[in-house]
Amino acid sequence: MKEPSEKPGLRDRFYDLFPTLERGERKQLVERIAVGADGGVDFIMMMLLASTLASLGLLEGSTAVVIGAMLVAPLMGPLLAAGFALTQGNLRLFRDAIAVCGLGIIIGLGASLFFGALNPGFEPSMEIEARGDPDVLDLIIALASGMVAAYAMGRPNVAGTLAGVAIAAALLPPLAVIGIGLTNDRLFVAGNAAILFATNLVAIILGASLVFRLLGLHVAVGGTAAPRWVRRVTLTLALLAVILAMPLLINVLEKSRSGQMRPANYPVSVDVRRAVRRYLEDHPSLRMIEIARQSIAPEAGITVVLTTAGALPVGIKDELKHVIRSARGNANAIVRVFILLEAPEILPPETP
Repeated sequence: MKEPSEKPGLRDRFYDLFPTLERGERKQLVERIAVGADGGVDFIMMMLLASTLASLGLLEGSTAVVIGAMLVAPLMGPLLAAGFALTQGNLRLFRDAIAVCGLGIIIGLGASLFFGALNPGFEPSMEIEARGDPDVLDLIIALASGMVAAYAMGRPNVAGTLAGVAIAAALLPPLAVIGIGLTNDRLFVAGNAAILFATNLVAIILGASLVFRLLGLHVAVGGTAAPRWVRRVTLTLALLAVILAMPLLINVLEKSRSGQMRPANYPVSVDVRRAVRRYLEDHPSLRMIEIARQSIAPEAGITVVLTTAGALPVGIKDELKHVIRSARGNANAIVRVFILLEAPEILPPETP
């Protein structure tokens, strides 16, 4: 019993802000965590199907399909289990959770490599481009997602928010972009997606571990100091988060100077682009600056911007329009061709 003069410290007051789980609630939480960390047949099938949805949704540029893949992907389960194991000092659970997470990564990467190989030479959709352009805000989002997921896991009355957390965390799309990018020589996009995926993994585990501790689950180790492996793993994860934050911070600073990525135009099909390039090979005086669609609608017009330094044959615009319409498979497609004349270089006057 505390003496009247004793007052709770700042740390105790902070912990009092969070509800403490009762014995029965802790038991239920452990059972839910164990289910999430199970790498059985259900996990394998759901991961395979979710990876298929994510890969196809990214290739098609379908936001709805990508969101569906996020909702059914089971990858959040082992990450929460890893955070819970850090809080509890449970080495066996931590190893099992990391192993299941690794299995999920292999499945997701394998599926994305397969579907990426089936679509060679694709033009990356905005969904793919977005995962190849992460910044430090993604680190904060992942950390917050891990915290929310852990809190919802520990408090069944708010468990309905887990679906929203799955969308916010966006674990699977970056993994799928890695495989798609690697099979199509989009190494820059694949590399940035790998940074985003690693950031999500590290931040979610750290965020989940923090919230589980705030919920009072760390007392399961008997109130003693955390095992040495817990301190080492936590320090390693924190160090990884700092290292990953460096390129993300650089990227957000670059965005502040160049502006956010917004689709002013949309890519044309690979067939159209190839047809235009073949045509330009027969006209070396022409150089292509841009070719794009004005919208995602099938009937959207195509705009081509070319440049030349000399005179051009009569009717070259009509020829190029015919080439594009033939490749498009639509004789009535709207095609706009603009040819810019390069100004001749003016040399400075010679000094006497």
